[in-house]
Amino acid sequence: MLKTGKKILIAILALMLALAMFAGCGGSYTSDPLDGDISGEVKSNGGFVVEKGEYIYFINGVESYTASNKFGNVVKGSLMRISKTDLAAGNYSETDTVVPLLMVSQDYTSGVYIYGDRVYYATPTSTKNKDGEVENSYLDFKSSKLDGSSTMKDYYFRLENNATKFRYVEDEGTVYCLYVDETNKEIRSYNTKTDKDTVLVSGYSEFMFDSDDLTNPTVYYTMSVARNYGYPDTAAEKYQQVYRVNAADTEEDAYDFDLSDYVDKDTGKEMEYTNYGEIVFDGIGAIDQPGTFNVDYKEGVARESIGYTYDLVKYSNGGLYYTNSLAFASSVGGTAPLYYISDEAIDAAKEAKTWNSITANATSLNAGENDKIAVGTTQANESAIFYTDADTHYYIYASGSEIVRVEVDAAAADAKKESVKIARNLATSSGSSDDSSEGSSTSATLLYIDGDYLYFSMAGTNGNALYRVNYKGDAAKYLNNEIEDEYRATKYLNIDYASGWYKPEIVNGYLFFANAEAYAEDYVYVMPNPSVNADADGNGLKALNDKYQDVQDVITDISAKFSDASNAAKYYFYTKDAETVTDEKGDHAAEYTEDDLAIFKAFVACEKYDNTIDASNLKDADGAWNYQSYYYNVIGKVTSKDAEYISDSMTSALLLSDKADETESDGWTWQWAAIFVPVGVVVVAGVVVTIVLIRKKKSGR
Repeated sequence: MLKTGKKILIAILALMLALAMFAGCGGSYTSDPLDGDISGEVKSNGGFVVEKGEYIYFINGVESYTASNKFGNVVKGSLMRISKTDLAAGNYSETDTVVPLLMVSQDYTSGVYIYGDRVYYATPTSTKNKDGEVENSYLDFKSSKLDGSSTMKDYYFRLENNATKFRYVEDEGTVYCLYVDETNKEIRSYNTKTDKDTVLVSGYSEFMFDSDDLTNPTVYYTMSVARNYGYPDTAAEKYQQVYRVNAADTEEDAYDFDLSDYVDKDTGKEMEYTNYGEIVFDGIGAIDQPGTFNVDYKEGVARESIGYTYDLVKYSNGGLYYTNSLAFASSVGGTAPLYYISDEAIDAAKEAKTWNSITANATSLNAGENDKIAVGTTQANESAIFYTDADTHYYIYASGSEIVRVEVDAAAADAKKESVKIARNLATSSGSSDDSSEGSSTSATLLYIDGDYLYFSMAGTNGNALYRVNYKGDAAKYLNNEIEDEYRATKYLNIDYASGWYKPEIVNGYLFFANAEAYAEDYVYVMPNPSVNADADGNGLKALNDKYQDVQDVITDISAKFSDASNAAKYYFYTKDAETVTDEKGDHAAEYTEDDLAIFKAFVACEKYDNTIDASNLKDADGAWNYQSYYYNVIGKVTSKDAEYISDSMTSALLLSDKADETESDGWTWQWAAIFVPVGVVVVAGVVVTIVLIRKKKSGR
């Protein structure tokens, strides 16, 4: 009887555990909502950092899509948040996990999106195939409550290509996921309210999302035009058309194309044609036969003798940058100019019913509503930055070791009013000095403009180095003999940010980046973004660089004669932990000479030692700056595995030890806990429980 009772009790406990594990299986993982007000205005939507109200939401580091994506177990690559109050106070570890799933797709132009009280994203599927293998190359498109209380177990839709280009957008209160099937040449839109997946366009030639506003529901694209004579045994017309489509468009918004001339005489099957967009440019020429797709053609509409093809260069600055070339350009020859047409101009003309897609084409004699930007795309191409200032067009491009700002003058032979080299003699360099005269010449990659500054990158040590330059000065500001620090291209310390991931973002006055430097493991770091490069009082990024470089110079000076002390100083720079080195009961102090320890202590205290080193320039009345976290800090949480690996790697590389043959580190000290918050997570009844793991230092020998 007792045995039977035990069996019943065990069965009940097992059932309770199973129910707890699968609580919420009706469609969502659930947990207690996070504290705090999640309302407010959304800014910087669509990247790896999003600001809404009192919180900053961010993807917690670079993680592989092949990593485990079990809900509740994900730390690295998950979505976290920090309050603006904690961010301003430097409480960088005071973060909450919002979605413990991998925010990992291979489209690093698109990240997380917040609309209302939900966050939308793509995550690798955790579903296994018949062989028990996780199909993590597939992407599940999902959403979660912004307070972390509910996350979809299912998904809106799933795609097998994890590099699919996508955008979550909102139109009249409905959130859509715009995405592109590049294999089948389809632009699609998924309605998250109705769960309807719509093919907006099939058979596009080229498409263009807005590169500035990731929430823009409009996509531009080009289409070829099928010939109606000889169909289907005939090629497309030589000319093309440009359309734009909105994520909310449906079949009711499409043109009523008469496809009766497009019937296969052998099968009787009518041509399949899906295109819900509205036409912007029609490249039909005078020698071409008009048909059903030439919706703006009527008798008397002027056409060029030879039609046009189009190349969409960039959707930016509130409009489309493109070229139109003669349809027989390969035989005619010549260079196609770059034009710009604003969304606003198209909208206004469409509203007034004055837009004609044929006569709207820019010609060499009449650009019409279009603005001529450049005579070609050698410089003004997709890598350039385009902007307008006081109704004047500008673009910035990088070439060789220079960055050039061009003021546009459409009437000039070269379409340039003024070209100013706003950065020159750029070169890769291992230091944080502004002097880039040494090193190999390299072309910069332009990232974006923010405020008065152009941000750009060049090759770094482990990733990309980050720079900025004030791009708004007049030409005289950039002359070598007169250049001021404010207008000099300035490097961000010795930052290496992860290449092949999201570019650094500036949100709420802070710079966020995935740190690719040694001992960072591609976690996200943050620093207050200096408001200027340099001002009259000596403040700004230049002054911060000088401090950073002074620290590196002192460490280099130490290394000339005391390499062990120099490595110990590097350890302190990374950790701000002197005790591990100097603790006489620890594993390291006894391995150093008296001079090594004295020099190390002088570096920590920012003092001079016996005419050997002078670190007194590394502090002032407000404190010292001889440690990395003075400049930037890891934000969020680090897995216990990564944290221990960082600790082991740093200890092994930089410290002498009487246990050199051991692979285990000394363990977690309070100093390490101040730098990283290593965590493990478990899920009980769908509730994410965070367990902080801090290993104490071993006792003395």
